[in-house]
Amino acid sequence: MLPDWERLSKEYADTPNVFIAIVDCTAGGQGTCSENGVQGYPTIKLSIDGKWSDYNGGRDFNTMKREVESKLSPRPACSLESKDACSAEARQILEESEKMSKAERAAKIKEVEQEIKDSKKQAAELEKKAKKLAESLDLIKAGGATVEKVEQLLNDADWKAHCEGRTCVVAFLPHILDDLAKGRKEHLKKLDDAMQASKKDGKNIGFLWSQGGDQFEMEEKMGLQFGFPAIIAINFAKSKFGIHRGTFSKEQISQFLTSLSRGGVPLNPTAGLAASKADPWDGKDAPPPSEEEEL
Repeated sequence: MLPDWERLSKEYADTPNVFIAIVDCTAGGQGTCSENGVQGYPTIKLSIDGKWSDYNGGRDFNTMKREVESKLSPRPACSLESKDACSAEARQILEESEKMSKAERAAKIKEVEQEIKDSKKQAAELEKKAKKLAESLDLIKAGGATVEKVEQLLNDADWKAHCEGRTCVVAFLPHILDDLAKGRKEHLKKLDDAMQASKKDGKNIGFLWSQGGDQFEMEEKMGLQFGFPAIIAINFAKSKFGIHRGTFSKEQISQFLTSLSRGGVPLNPTAGLAASKADPWDGKDAPPPSEEEEL
């Protein structure tokens, strides 16, 4: 009960006609407790105009406060009976009201009540406006955020920047003339699914793709002559890369990453690996090669 009692005491600390007190019946308050018939602890008593009565209600703050409000009629610290407790501003308002007639005071009360009502309405509207502005702010911030996606490997600088401080998966896809736009999009969809699955698992892994043959020298050094699509995982900070030997599917790529994290994939040094500049894919089928190109 003590925390609620102390809260009640603070609630009425500045109320001139309400006094909340504690008496220690085992020490200096023995006489007071004996005179008022206190036999058990804690006992709560009310004193109104010198007359004592027992309080047997709830011992929580809200219940005890209702008792004080209904029985003791607490008045504000600043009142006609205690002007000294008023601030300069409060005393001015009090004394102006004191000089009013009943009709003037009733009109003033009605006016201020309407102002309070209008202010609350304005506050609610401002709160609603602030909430909408906060939502707009989040969207504005989101517009500048970088959305992680499967990106094309176009040059060495972007490759290093994209994979800085983390492992990256690079998929070497068939040439557009072999796979066409439809086949490439299907492969990219599988890569995106694998990326989303890795995020759900809490992994920070970058995903890139390259057209088979665009990085010929690097493909040769990695030993990707077995054909496309081919997948490698690389970590520049550790100077290591590993090759995926399974099929090209979301499930198999996820298993490859799990095996990689557990040390189950043979690793090779990245020394000498650098990406060449490549042309970005426009999302369309490539035109068929001319007769000169075929020759």
